Amino acid sequence: MFIGHYAPALVLHRARPSIPLWVLFVATQAVDVLWGVFVLTGIEHARVVPGFTESNSLDLYDMPYSHGVVATVFWSVAVAVLWRAFRPQPQHRGEALILGLAVASHFLLDLVVHIPDLPVAGTLGAKWGFGLWRHRELALLVEGSMFMVAALVWRRAPENRGSRATLVVAAMAAFLVASYYLPAPATLVAMIVTGLTTYVVCALAARWATARTPGMIAPSPSMLGAGTDTRPDGCPDA
Repeated sequence: MFIGHYAPALVLHRARPSIPLWVLFVATQAVDVLWGVFVLTGIEHARVVPGFTESNSLDLYDMPYSHGVVATVFWSVAVAVLWRAFRPQPQHRGEALILGLAVASHFLLDLVVHIPDLPVAGTLGAKWGFGLWRHRELALLVEGSMFMVAALVWRRAPENRGSRATLVVAAMAAFLVASYYLPAPATLVAMIVTGLTTYVVCALAARWATARTPGMIAPSPSMLGAGTDTRPDGCPDA
């Protein structure tokens, strides 16, 4: 799952718009960012096996520190604690929990599509995965439907109905479909670099989509959450 991981970010931003959407985008993909770094540095391992599943060619046989159950709990708590330290003001109470949920959502969605390669703890023991990636069209249907439903929920907020938001959602939906059918990069390193680059582009697109434009009506306090001192772009006031 790739673009589908942004579905929880859209829903959580709709629930708590004081958290910038781009931050939630980064949080939902934090586990995969760690995986890329860990593989490039030799901490974790993977290999390209053409035809490994109908949906992709990655054999993710060793990733206990990024994608394990215990590891995911650790990273979720770590992100929540860091965010709480970054925004300790009373009006931001509850945001840390939202960020932690965003990080944890990655494992839950991976559980649906991965073959059993998600370790419970460490390098030994059981590995989980329902294996939806073995059925490409079904996996695309599930991921695409989830993303579009989340996008519709997100766009119910008046401030998320602009042309920028429309363009970003449409581009992400198109990329989601293309990712199932276009040839993947030939090497593992190329896959990782492409993935990390895409995460950066999506985060920048989320920031651009939610940035205020001249003449835009500022959201009401109810949109941002009563009592917040954030600007409409999600950044804290000085």
